[in-house]
Amino acid sequence: MKRMLISTGMALMLALGAASPSVLAKGRTKHSAAHNAAVKQCNTDYNAASKEARMKKGKERSAALAAAKAARKQCIADAPR
Repeated sequence: MKRMLISTGMALMLALGAASPSVLAKGRTKHSAAHNAAVKQCNTDYNAASKEARMKKGKERSAALAAAKAARKQCIADAPR
């Protein structure tokens, strides 16, 4: 009885292990070229804004960095799928 349970458990683990990569791969979708270009532009704009913000000091700096992060997040959300 114990041997049957162990072999059944092993077979089940092997089946789940073999099926899980294919299930995970189906969940990923490729983005369009327009989306990739828009995200690249968002990242470029963010890098420029954060570089400029680092030149400032104190509260101006933290506010500028927060604004750059928010703008990047909104830009990526607005990017075409």
